[in-house]
Amino acid sequence: MEIYLVRHGEKEKGEDLSLTPRGLEQSSILAERLSNKHFDYIYSSEMLRSKETAKIISDKLGLGVSPNKSLNEFRLSMIKKEEKEWTEDESKRYKDLIEFLNKLIKKKDENISVLIVAHGVTNRIIMSYLIELPMKNIVRFEQEETGISSLYWAKKFDNWRVRYWNDSNHLN
Repeated sequence: MEIYLVRHGEKEKGEDLSLTPRGLEQSSILAERLSNKHFDYIYSSEMLRSKETAKIISDKLGLGVSPNKSLNEFRLSMIKKEEKEWTEDESKRYKDLIEFLNKLIKKKDENISVLIVAHGVTNRIIMSYLIELPMKNIVRFEQEETGISSLYWAKKFDNWRVRYWNDSNHLN
């Protein structure tokens, strides 16, 4: 299994606004870059900027998108805190994300490819969980708008590996 983590394109300022014209262009360039890859599934957060980015990609690839609330944005402040300091809402959201991931990675030994279009912090949490890196250390791993990261299951070593992180060569 290989999991690609993509951050949405540039968004308008605010909580859940749409992509800017630049964000739409970034997403189109990203879709073109991904057009030579095969994906079995595309998931996105339910937030507008991620759904818009995922739709542009899915239209190019001819594959449907499954929005999933557990992929919605997390606050950066959350991953800087110890888990025991999280609010009830933060703990529940994290648990929901981990449940989603555990269902997804049950197929880790299969030759499938999954694209997740979400957010910088969400993608860092996913990476942290899969490669078993403490969350407080994952703060250092930024992800640019439409940056692509790839993690794969190394059956030989019985663990997840990072193929690349934050590849944005498709942008100028």
